Amino acid sequence: MARMKAIEAAVAVLKKEGVHIAFGVPGAAINPMYAAMKALGGIEHVLARHVEGASHMAEGFTRTEQDSIGVCIGTSVLLVRI
Repeated sequence: MARMKAIEAAVAVLKKEGVHIAFGVPGAAINPMYAAMKALGGIEHVLARHVEGASHMAEGFTRTEQDSIGVCIGTSVLLVRI
């Protein structure tokens, strides 16, 4: 039986649901998803300066492109309390 990593399965599900573009900010915690998106192909990435901007991009895409899904990809944030 063929096996795949969980993150590859997640990307495959996104593709099956019709996602062909994602907006986001790469970072250490989410890099495996970007690697899976590159390996499997079919999902274009638009780089944003911050996650909030990416979320607005994804919402705008959803509202303007009929029958399309806007996806926002974020990464982990390190919070330091002083």
